[in-house]
Amino acid sequence: MHVPAKPSPKEVPRATFLGRAVAGNLGALAVGVKYFFDPNRITLLYPHEYIKLRQGYRGYIVLIFDKCISCASCARICPARAMKMVSINVFDKKLKKYMKKKYPVINYNRCIFCGFCVDVCPTEALYHVPYHDLVYNSMADMVLTLEDFQKEPEFVTAKEGVPVTYIYDEKKGLVKVHYEEEGGEVQKAEGGQASAATEAQGEQAQGGGG
Repeated sequence: MHVPAKPSPKEVPRATFLGRAVAGNLGALAVGVKYFFDPNRITLLYPHEYIKLRQGYRGYIVLIFDKCISCASCARICPARAMKMVSINVFDKKLKKYMKKKYPVINYNRCIFCGFCVDVCPTEALYHVPYHDLVYNSMADMVLTLEDFQKEPEFVTAKEGVPVTYIYDEKKGLVKVHYEEEGGEVQKAEGGQASAATEAQGEQAQGGGG
């Protein structure tokens, strides 16, 4: 009968606190140097660059006042209770008198950009804008009035930054390229023209809620 050899545990010397700290810092520096010289950088230099998002991205929400029928479906379906109805006096052209009607306003402190309010609206009185980089000075500013809710927020980054997108290259992997629209066609300013399959992969690589 063969009896296996009894294993004998070995004592592994433990690194000192100073040794672990030095090794950790040297490892981090090595990773930084590696990617510093890597020509294939995918870091977004925001706000000098911004990601060009496709249509359907769930950005900020805008109300089309004349389409709203005051059904309150948006406020009822909102899972975060970000939408509520406010009453105002509106002149009814058919009845030729002022009537009290309710319209939605939004609180961006609560909004999770799920898009349920846009989807449920029977008259398409709500829609998303395809961007999502705004800055508010206070939390109170994030509670929009009915007047503000009807205005598309200014996309300041698009005025100052360069639009970019990400495509997948078989050799390099994920690659950041400039994005330009001319005559309704997408042109890739770096790396030449991309194939239809490559463009589809690039769109999948983009972030967004849409």
